[in-house]
Amino acid sequence: MTSILRLRLSALFLCAYLISFVRSESSTSTMLQLRESVEFSYCASNVFLDLIRGSKPPTEVFKAYTNIMSAHNNRVSYRTIQPVIISYVGFGICTVIGILFAVFMPIVGLIFCCARCCGKCGGRAQLMDAKKDPCRRIAYTVCLAVLVTLQLVAVVLAFINHFLLHEALVSRNPQTGAFSQFNLSLTETEVALNDMYKMAVNTSSINIDDRKERFIGIVDKGLLDFQKEFARKSHSELVTTPIVDLQKTVGYFALGSENVVFLSYYNQSLVKLLQDLPSLRQALVDTLDTSCPIEQHIKCRQLMNEAQTKLKTQYSIDQFQFTDVEVLLQNLETHLNDVKSLSEFNSTLGNLATVVKDAIQADLDRAWKDLAQSPETREKLAKAFGEYVKDISAHLATIRQNLEGVQNYEGNEPLLRVLHVGLYGGIALLCIPVLIILLLYLGLCFGVCGHRPYEEAGVCNRGVGANLLLAGVGFIFLFSTLLMLVCMVLFLAGGPVQTEVCRYLTGRVPDGPRKLDDYVYESIVFLRDTLQRDKRLREQTIEQLRQQGHNEQISVRYAVDNPEFELALDVSRARLGDAILTRCETEPFVDAISGGEFSWPPLREPVQAILQDLIDSFKNVNLISPLEQTVRSCQESLERLKFMDAVNFTSAINRANIPLTLIEDLEHFVVELRSLNMEELRPHIDTLSDLPLSLDQQRVRVRHLYTMLDSFLGQHHLIQRRLSEFNANLSESVKVTMDVGLQKLRPVFEKELQLAVIATWRDIPCKSLRAAVKRGVDAGCITLLMPMNAFWTGLGFTLLLYIPVIIFAVKLAGLYRKTEKYSSDYEEPDYISYHGFYMRPTSEYQVVSQKPRNKVRKHKVKNASNGRNPPNNRGGSRYHQVSVYPYDAYE
Repeated sequence: MTSILRLRLSALFLCAYLISFVRSESSTSTMLQLRESVEFSYCASNVFLDLIRGSKPPTEVFKAYTNIMSAHNNRVSYRTIQPVIISYVGFGICTVIGILFAVFMPIVGLIFCCARCCGKCGGRAQLMDAKKDPCRRIAYTVCLAVLVTLQLVAVVLAFINHFLLHEALVSRNPQTGAFSQFNLSLTETEVALNDMYKMAVNTSSINIDDRKERFIGIVDKGLLDFQKEFARKSHSELVTTPIVDLQKTVGYFALGSENVVFLSYYNQSLVKLLQDLPSLRQALVDTLDTSCPIEQHIKCRQLMNEAQTKLKTQYSIDQFQFTDVEVLLQNLETHLNDVKSLSEFNSTLGNLATVVKDAIQADLDRAWKDLAQSPETREKLAKAFGEYVKDISAHLATIRQNLEGVQNYEGNEPLLRVLHVGLYGGIALLCIPVLIILLLYLGLCFGVCGHRPYEEAGVCNRGVGANLLLAGVGFIFLFSTLLMLVCMVLFLAGGPVQTEVCRYLTGRVPDGPRKLDDYVYESIVFLRDTLQRDKRLREQTIEQLRQQGHNEQISVRYAVDNPEFELALDVSRARLGDAILTRCETEPFVDAISGGEFSWPPLREPVQAILQDLIDSFKNVNLISPLEQTVRSCQESLERLKFMDAVNFTSAINRANIPLTLIEDLEHFVVELRSLNMEELRPHIDTLSDLPLSLDQQRVRVRHLYTMLDSFLGQHHLIQRRLSEFNANLSESVKVTMDVGLQKLRPVFEKELQLAVIATWRDIPCKSLRAAVKRGVDAGCITLLMPMNAFWTGLGFTLLLYIPVIIFAVKLAGLYRKTEKYSSDYEEPDYISYHGFYMRPTSEYQVVSQKPRNKVRKHKVKNASNGRNPPNNRGGSRYHQVSVYPYDAYE
């Protein structure tokens, strides 16, 4: 254990030496190696933050804050803050645990110290081991050693991250300093924008045909959506579904189809049955009468009577209306083209997008030519882009100057003093857990190598180990509050920044930049809606005051009317974060920014003019005329199919529900005949099975076919009625669909027309811009924030382990103060060093055995009250002992 302690302390001092060496020599490579060595601590802090935060969007806090600030009374309902509580329940639990730890740890320590001083909490150790105590001592020692080692690792990581955080604040090297890295990011961003501007000026020879195809494809998709919307608004499926059903039914009875052949066969079979059934009945009766065996005479007699009275048909051919079926099938074959012409309605609805596209095609071509291929437009666009680049560069230069002023620590004495206090204060703070770890390791070392708690001459003493462990526990109680408060401040400062911003910008969350852009846009839209609602309420209040006679001038300026508010809304709508941080890695500039909706003021005037022309062309598309013409054509076809109104197969359907013969169960009758096992009956039975029984079993299919034929009347009337309703509501359906379509198509057209203007910029790369912006993100979210989060993670982990450390340390302190009953030297104590005898001769000499001495010693330990033995002669010994061992006075 001593070697382990020496190794740990050497590692700690080596780490401190390396840190001081790095700071003095400014070794960038060593700093980067240190950062890589503690990178797993960054992952640990990120995993912990993701666990307590969850995946709920960060917009809930902003919405709750907006609702609270816009509330007209001072009462805030729980429903208003409920989303915040649900989203940040993990942060709340951690904060409560930290506060309770900071409050109760010194209180528990005070109670513990008072209890020990009063001798109620391990103040007096039992000097005899129980049989389980050695095993407990080993187990507790191992557990405490593991816990302290984990704390040592966490503290070392905290040391390194503390120094990395300090370097991020003060270093002028862009690889290690956050401000220097951010400053370099601003410079690279400015250079990248200037390069993009230069490339935008020289793009007149770029082929943009593929971009035009994309533009036309997006327009086609928008028109298809418009077509689907019209079908939904006009309820066209109420017309198309009956038409399809009618055409399917007619197809079932086409000339030569299976159903027509079956009906013809069934008709012929019924005619044959009417002709052959009397002779079959007579032959069956005669055979049963003459050839029946004696033992089956009764059964034969019953079957003969049933055949003679009931084996007769109960229908006529006219009842099956085969003549009407033939006439209907002939009419269907004659007017088959009229039935097919009803599909024109479906075709017209399916070609609405094409109709609109053909109507606005000329305007689309002109818009593309005027915007994408106009030298004046490109020149104006490049000039406007150059002005934007200049404005952005000016702002970036201002920010760089401010950063350089912040980084000028030599001329800013207060800031330099704060940085030094932070550095050395953090080191001093981390020295507290290092001191505690040192005391615990020393206590473990003395406890492992010591033999007796009261050895006067021994160097390694378990009693000393127990005292060191309790000293470490005392320091834990004394400084835990300070350590936890520092940990909580850093946790609340760095944790929310990581979970609400940085984990999206760095891509830790899938599609993080795009999601963050959407969250920002939703928050701004929510704020705009809230401000507009407040504006309406205030205007109503002002109007009421004026109606009540308050005529003084009331002027209110609303934040929602600020132009910068709309600018922020446009920027958030453009999804620039996703475009720059994600899509610019693999896509050119134009394709990257096409993922959002942006509005560029230089493009607004030409785009709005052409957009209005497209909208006017869209509104002027005559959709009513082709649809009305199609409806009239379908109605004319239905008029030629009017013969369906005369269809009525009710008699045939009813006839098909009744058995063909008077025998209710003809199949059972045939089975009874077979059971007679008469060879003479076999031909008659086969005839019955092939003709009447087979026809009777096919009645279900016949009834189904007649039902389908009878449905022509209802389908014909239904289509006529639905077409009339569709035609009556056609104008209103077109108007409503146009309005809805314009609401959806306008932003699509506006976005694509703006992209058409910058289509010549398609080959402009934006990887350099992405690299510059990503460097700025890394400066804040990785170089600066990660060491801070890893610092409080290591410190918090150490503090949480203090709870089991206290338990094991107190347990071990009590065990270390006990005598090992089963130790090797227990039977042969060293009286000179342990008891310190003075030998005084007595009148008699007697050698006292070892065993009585042990008993006397045990009796002395058990009964002594002030460190002196009761007077006895130790079994007649000529010596009597006087203990001078100083620890006996405490026992």
